[in-house]
Amino acid sequence: MLKIDNVSFSYPNRKVLKKITLLLKKGEIASLIGSSGSGKTTLFKLMTGLEKVHNGSITIADDSGDLAAGHVACMMQEDLLLPWRTIINNINLLAEFGKTPLMNPEIRNDALKLLSEMNLAGYENMYPHELSVGMRQRVSLARALLQKRPLLLLDEPFASLDVSLREQLYLLLREIKRNHDTTILMVTHDFRDALFLSDRIFFLADGEIKKEWHLTNEMRDDPEAGSRIHREMRDAFLTAS
Repeated sequence: MLKIDNVSFSYPNRKVLKKITLLLKKGEIASLIGSSGSGKTTLFKLMTGLEKVHNGSITIADDSGDLAAGHVACMMQEDLLLPWRTIINNINLLAEFGKTPLMNPEIRNDALKLLSEMNLAGYENMYPHELSVGMRQRVSLARALLQKRPLLLLDEPFASLDVSLREQLYLLLREIKRNHDTTILMVTHDFRDALFLSDRIFFLADGEIKKEWHLTNEMRDDPEAGSRIHREMRDAFLTAS
């Protein structure tokens, strides 16, 4: 599904990524952790086509062509909902950019189904200011999923949420993964996000993937295993700093 093969990238005065290799299978959830300046944002830009790969290759859904066109959907830390548009019209916004009519029945039905999955049925004609922060984040997730792209990128999606809202979205994302077989790559600074959600966790430091952890449902349910991996993640950060 996602294959990053020996990717290197430099800005004029700084080398950011050094021979990054990463492979995700269809339906996997992975987290990319690392301190500021480790190269996480640059790697996201390469996957979305905002930057061009200098060396190596990135393949998404067996296509290494123009990655910005039809391959990747993104959910950001801020929901970026337009306050003057209803929830249903915010969800449909990106479809409009693709010249899809605003009230296209098929798109609208898909949007309503997603709202139902997000436990937001009946909110489609409300406005963003009428929703809580957690509800707005779910609308943002629905908007990303409506694009039906092979890969969903999450950029610190829980940073503005308290613990209880985070846990609600954790459960929702794992349910989305099961229902849609969605492949997800998330950037996060929070170990809890990575441990609860991920099938795999990649630690990025100095432009290289230094360590990788594989997790199973059994490991996530085992406090001792979770604590061990948490310690290993903490030690990796301390060693790299």
